[in-house]
Amino acid sequence: MSARIKIAYGEHSEQFGHLYLPAEPVDATTPVVVIVHGGFWSGQYGSNLGTQFARAVAGAGAVAWNIEYRRVGAGGHWPQMQQDVRAALDVVAGDLQRHAPVGIDDVRVIGHSAGGHLAVWLGGETGTEVRPSRIVSQAGVLDLEPRGASRKTNPAVEALLQVSYQDDPERYRSASPAARAPIGIPTICLHGFDDVQVPSAHSERYVAAARAAGDDARLTIVPGEDHFAFLDPASQCWRLSLAAVLDRSGEQ
Repeated sequence: MSARIKIAYGEHSEQFGHLYLPAEPVDATTPVVVIVHGGFWSGQYGSNLGTQFARAVAGAGAVAWNIEYRRVGAGGHWPQMQQDVRAALDVVAGDLQRHAPVGIDDVRVIGHSAGGHLAVWLGGETGTEVRPSRIVSQAGVLDLEPRGASRKTNPAVEALLQVSYQDDPERYRSASPAARAPIGIPTICLHGFDDVQVPSAHSERYVAAARAAGDDARLTIVPGEDHFAFLDPASQCWRLSLAAVLDRSGEQ
């Protein structure tokens, strides 16, 4: 089992991550996988959701950086979360170097659900010291703007942004990955066909928009699996996630 090293990237108690190193020596060619957990952006859920996947990544020979961030009810809303994921990414070029001499040219980011939102949103950021080489979204909430005739706002999204869509549609758009394409980073969207928490239309719409904008974006819909299959090592969603984020050729 990989040793866990806690690294703080800010002064708040939720601004930290756990680093997992593989058994073999690492160098500038070893991929670094940044893991962004989900949980509806709520402080009820934490980075322990990503621990098992982080250990699997390290067990496969890559470096895993499982990050925590300020969440609703745990010190943050928006924009604190965007500030935190940016800062946690740049740790790879900063304090992480004290523990592993990794390069910064092959840093992959993977996120589940709300973490998928943050991962893909992060890909649209410029000016970060570290630029992801690949992003994998696991049932990501990739379109924050309400759809359908009712234009009803998702309560979790409204809690994140602290305003209704009707009162500030631009805030929703600015926080929505679907509105940021093209990001110029290869992106793989994985989604369970039976997902009722985050319908697969989120990934479908994002990939269509990203491709239309010229991005390398790919979509896999997994039959017979739901939103939480990504947390189950026995699932096809888990296997596809590991393959997508670890494959050194960049192909599934």
